[in-house]
Amino acid sequence: MRSSIIVPVYQSPAVLSLFLESLRLTVEPETELILINDGSGPEVGELIEEFARTLKTERLGAVTVEIVHNANPRGCGQALNQGLSRAEGDHIFFVDSDLILASNWQSGMLRTLHDHPEAGMTAGVLLYPHTGGVQHCGISFSETLGRHLYLNARPADLPDAPYAVQLAAFALFAMTRQVRRDVGLLDERYFNGYEDFDYQMRARAVGYRTVIDPKVTSYHWELRNGVHREGNRKSNLARFWKTWGNHVDNDMISRILDALSGTADLSRFVPVDLAETRTDAAAVWQALADASSLDRHGVLDYSTKVDGARPILLPHLLPSELLTEPRPLLILVENFVRLLDNRMWLAQRLRTQTKDVVIDLHGNRMGLEDLYAGCWPGSKVR
Repeated sequence: MRSSIIVPVYQSPAVLSLFLESLRLTVEPETELILINDGSGPEVGELIEEFARTLKTERLGAVTVEIVHNANPRGCGQALNQGLSRAEGDHIFFVDSDLILASNWQSGMLRTLHDHPEAGMTAGVLLYPHTGGVQHCGISFSETLGRHLYLNARPADLPDAPYAVQLAAFALFAMTRQVRRDVGLLDERYFNGYEDFDYQMRARAVGYRTVIDPKVTSYHWELRNGVHREGNRKSNLARFWKTWGNHVDNDMISRILDALSGTADLSRFVPVDLAETRTDAAAVWQALADASSLDRHGVLDYSTKVDGARPILLPHLLPSELLTEPRPLLILVENFVRLLDNRMWLAQRLRTQTKDVVIDLHGNRMGLEDLYAGCWPGSKVR
């Protein structure tokens, strides 16, 4: 059996129906599907059973379906372990039930594992259905935080080739059977959160890594991910950092430096700080000063005027003389979508300068004049 796909299901019927249809259209031969109905109720259970009957008729044994019904929700970790205990494939996939899967996602992830045999693990790029922007394509760490890499970026702006990350969500994930043998089952002490990160850290400890292929994409609603998720977030996060805090790498700074590597002579820019995470902002400016001729002491810091609950309105925060500043601005912000409510200011600024650059703490870099090129209707910041 080439592939085992494990799907934990704690989901509403409407969202699940969209997912099952996309799975029916995209699942490839030589696959066993293991669906764990984790206490979603009888209506969801019947949807899954009907899906299995349809697939059995259409695929005539090329795809098999095993269904497990839990009377009550046991949590994502236990559901995935139920699947892992049954999976017989050479490659094992974890797939969330609120995805809309794109064509060739399965063969794409198999290709990545084949092309990077030393890695052992891969994850797909998840896109917001609302905007088409990147929701998740790996986690990158600063000194104290893990952030979603390239959050809200256009898929076309991702790296051209597969790249390694420290961690990725299990929402669309694959690994070789050897990883399963070497690492074992998920730690069920994590309840609906961070069990996927813990598993990859355990895999890293024995020599594996996670690779993202930017060509493998699907949409992800982020809906109904399990009971008590918010209530257990702090305890899950505390367990993760207590166990692995000394083993994560501060790689966000290097990603920002890489993003700016093609920007000539940073000394000609006026640095403007609008980032709320002060330790990370200070680290970025210091790294830029160490790597270039940027004046660390010349940073214009307006971060104290930024309120995370509200959009960043540049006419309210910045002095009017910056509108006509002849030098280009280098603006640091938490995430670039925080600047989307500034069309009037931008139109005025472009009369003077078109080379302003925005960088953010998720590794994105873009020209300020390109801020609206994707016509993003949403502005979610994680």
